[in-house]
Amino acid sequence: MGTIMDREGRPLEEMTVLLVTGPSGNVGEELVDLLDTRYPHTWRVGSRHPERWSAALSAEAVRLDFFDRSTWTPALDGVDALFLLFPLPGNRAAREAIVPFLHAAERAGCRHVVYVSVFGADRARFIPHHTVEAALRDAGMSATVLRCSFFMQNLHRAISTHGVDIADAGELFIPAGRGKTTFIDARDAAEVAATVLTDPDPHRDVVYHLTGPTPLTMDDVAAELTATLGRPIRYVNPGLVRFAVRLRGRGVGWDTIGFMSAVYTLTRLGQNQPVTDDVRRLLGRPPRTLHEFLVDAAWRWRDRAWT
Repeated sequence: MGTIMDREGRPLEEMTVLLVTGPSGNVGEELVDLLDTRYPHTWRVGSRHPERWSAALSAEAVRLDFFDRSTWTPALDGVDALFLLFPLPGNRAAREAIVPFLHAAERAGCRHVVYVSVFGADRARFIPHHTVEAALRDAGMSATVLRCSFFMQNLHRAISTHGVDIADAGELFIPAGRGKTTFIDARDAAEVAATVLTDPDPHRDVVYHLTGPTPLTMDDVAAELTATLGRPIRYVNPGLVRFAVRLRGRGVGWDTIGFMSAVYTLTRLGQNQPVTDDVRRLLGRPPRTLHEFLVDAAWRWRDRAWT
């Protein structure tokens, strides 16, 4: 078998240094635990709060702030591979931070990027991930794009505040209409990412669409929450303005509100309900169901333990 070359004709030796960004995100938090037990090469975690990770992981933890370019060079030193996840998706962040960071990674010698994206990023220009995917296509690095459907963990993420609605008001307050979405457990997405990072060659320049097993409406989700938590949870289908006003009142930024509104609009329009077998093919098992996730995570709403 001949030597595998990158886009510029350089031989692709074994990856030796991996940088993981977004370790507190839905996928990142699960991924670092997996890599700590299975990744065979040197890796480091980039975070605004590296002290949180330095004692918990075998990896080096370095300060990385996408909006502070002075942190980029030390974080990217010697990096061959990059797991890219930006925790607060927004169009300004994509243009002013993530895309320039990708360019910096390429200049530093990075050869492969695994990027967590979302359904519809190839079509919907108003989604910040569209901008990042376009930059990846134009870069000289190979890339694996993981377009994920709606993360189950968003139901208890602090940034979404959905957990507050569920715990305090018994409401699932999401402007998704009667549209369906194929919820995915972030643990499955993280396992896919770990699989790709551990053996990247078969996955270079591939886009995977990661979904759960079944399309669900928000009414279905409310019924599952009711059964698992043992108290009524009803689906409230607010308009976008009412949704934005509530989140803004809790201090959620406009970029985040805009991104969430865009995703829920795509769901309402029926754009987020396709089911794929990519998780099953890559992991050799079916993706977790919403019921399985809720059974494991029920304590979070009871204890208000947001992630």
